[in-house]
Parts: sequence; C-alpha cells; structure tokens
Amino acid sequence: MTAFFGAMIVLLLAAAAVLSVTWPPARYLISVAWMMPIVELTLLGIGQLHYRLRGRVAPGKYHHLIIQITTTGREHGRVSEIIRQIRGYHLTMAHQIWVVLEPGHNTQYPDADRVVVVPRDFTSQGAAKARALEWSRLVRHTMGLERGDVKILFCDDDVSLTRQYIERAFIADYDICEGVVTPRTAYAIRPFWHFAVSHADDIRTHACLVYCSVFQGILNRPLHVHGEGLTVTGEAEGLLTWDMPLVASEDLAFGQRAAARRHGFRWGWFHEYAEVTSPWTFHDYLQQRSRWLWGDIHAVLHRDVMPLGAAARVSIKYVAGALGLICSVAGLYLRLSGRIPADAAILNYAKLSILAWIAVIFACGWVGAGSATSARNDESRLLAGVTAVLMMPISVLLTFTAIVLPLLGGNPGVFITIRKTR
Repeated sequence: MTAFFGAMIVLLLAAAAVLSVTWPPARYLISVAWMMPIVELTLLGIGQLHYRLRGRVAPGKYHHLIIQITTTGREHGRVSEIIRQIRGYHLTMAHQIWVVLEPGHNTQYPDADRVVVVPRDFTSQGAAKARALEWSRLVRHTMGLERGDVKILFCDDDVSLTRQYIERAFIADYDICEGVVTPRTAYAIRPFWHFAVSHADDIRTHACLVYCSVFQGILNRPLHVHGEGLTVTGEAEGLLTWDMPLVASEDLAFGQRAAARRHGFRWGWFHEYAEVTSPWTFHDYLQQRSRWLWGDIHAVLHRDVMPLGAAARVSIKYVAGALGLICSVAGLYLRLSGRIPADAAILNYAKLSILAWIAVIFACGWVGAGSATSARNDESRLLAGVTAVLMMPISVLLTFTAIVLPLLGGNPGVFITIRKTR
C-alpha cells in the first residue's frame, strides 16, 4: 500500500514540476484551481436555496410506492436488516418492499412483500445488476405498474434509507429524483482502512451537496447519478428500461438517458439522506471504484448507452477534477519554492478559498456522523467534522489513486461485488 501511495505522490509532484516550468503562464490554471472551493461553496448555497424555495412536491399525486432492494443474494442478513428498519418507520403511503436477487441464494425474506428471483436463462443487453433491474421492470410491466402515479425507490444491499428520505422521494414531483448519499452506516470506525475510506466517501457527499443540487435540481442535466435511493416513476422506467449494453454504471446511464431532451423527463434533487456503507478494506475500495470508473468509461464511449451531451459533461467533470488537483499541488509547490511570492495577490483569494473548502468538508463530516441509528452526539459530530477536514488530503489522494490504478489495471469486464458487512 505504501508503494501505491508513494507512486501517486510522485505522479502529482511530477505534474506539479511540469506546470512549474511553464510558470508564469500556468498561473491562470493554478488560480482557477485555487478558486474552486469558493465556486463550490457558492453552488452549494444556490442548490440549497433552490431546494428550500422551489423544490416541487405533489402530495396525493402518487398512489403507490415500491421500495426495491437489488442484491446478488449473498447479503441475506443485511437485506433483512434493511427491511426491518423500513418496516419500523410505519410508513403511511401505500407501499411494498421488493427484494430482487439472483438464483441459488436464500429467498426467505418474511418481512418483504415480494421476492423476485431473476431466472438463469433470462437475457438482456445488460449484465449483472442491469439484467436484474430489467427483469424486475418486466415483472412490474405484467402487473400494470408502469404508471405515472407509481414510484419505484431503488436501494442497494448496503444502504439504509431514512424515513424522511422515503417520504420525500414519494411526494417529490419529478419523473426521476434522488437525495444525498452519505457514508453514515458504520461511519469512520475501525479498522483503519474503513476509517480512511469512510472519509474518502465524504467526497461523494460533497458531490451531492455541491454538484447534484445544481445540475440535477436546477439544470435538469445531471453529472453524477447514484443508484442508492434513485427514485423514478413507473412510466419513466417503462419508457427508458434498463435494457442497455453495459456491465456497470447502469444508474448513471439511466439517469442521463432520462435527462435527454427526446424523453422530456424532469429531474429533481432533495436534501434527505441515503446512508451507505463504505468498503471495509483498501482492496474492496479499489474494486468498487474500478467497477464504477470502467462502467462510466463504457457509457461515455457508447452512444447507445449515453447521449453525446451527457458523455461530454461527465468527461469534462473527470478531467476537471484531475486537472484541478494537479494544479492545486503545483501551486503549493511553487509557493513553497518561492516562485509565488508571499505578497502575490492570488494568496489573498487563496486564504478565502481555504476557508470555503474547510466549511464544505466540515459539513460533509458533520452529515456523515449524523445517522439516526448512531449514538453520536453533537460533540462527537463536531469531532467528525474536524477529522474530515484533517483527513481530506488523504481522502483526495485515495480518490486519485482509485482513478489511476484502475486505469492502469484495465477494464475488469465483470461486475465485481464487495462485502457489505464487517
């Protein structure tokens, strides 16, 4: 592991050195990178303001909710726990809990309303989870549930949905919507790699609060789409389907297709929490990110999966993120080496940017430690927020590593699942 991190640090420093050679022209890129935290804090504020003032709800418009837990079948205990938690909410809307799984596993879920086993001989363009989602859609089709007044809320076998999340997703007046994904389940506890990866997942919360709130909630043009808590109408699912030629990133592809102008579906975002479980080991973390990365790459490169405009947005976000990190490190290198003088005007703005960065990351740590099932009080949440800020350099390095190493390792070509429990 030390060698991996060492290689990433060397790569960043090498890129910084290249930029330093081109100084002062490179100052424009570095200045933009250093200002990004201010931009992101502004986006967060705009997204929150829009949600509070313009978030669309339609109580009474939707008449039935299906909460679907899609699993391979290997996490029977965790899925049963999720079902019991949802039953404990005593939800007032008409709803059912479905479990969709692969054959050959325990199908005894007494608290579920329906257990759907994907037939071994069922084939679709998609594989793995996309195949299971498409089969469950066909089941709903035969039941006459592909209607505009039916909502389907998708849940993975590592996700705990808060009651507020379920209730808001049901009444949100959008064809497709989702809230905030946060690593609240077993957040930042031992062993060390789970602690570190939990804080790396703070970046997922950051993306939801900053980018999803604006791009999904206001612009109707998503950048990120997570399957945890994704909610769609039966009508939208029936028209879009999950029958896409891909192995992974089916949620991203589905969400981007929904935003395409030819479909005319409306995206929405809301501030409630889908509580995910971070990977327990560094190896699992890399496997998970490799699946996501190569799934995104496949979707970006194939027009029968993702429209060109959506592919361009996703690609630009990846490139901008990597370039921003490299430019930030380059700027730090130039400052420490004296190439950027202490009285440079950019440093005055950089100080404000650091404060903005601390505020956003602290908020992510505070949110992560705020699970309803956690015994943490406000003092421990305060500590979690501070820890998130202190861990952010490592979190960013982990995220960068989880892009570079899977790229070097190549496309796994299969849907790899990881353990969801300790």
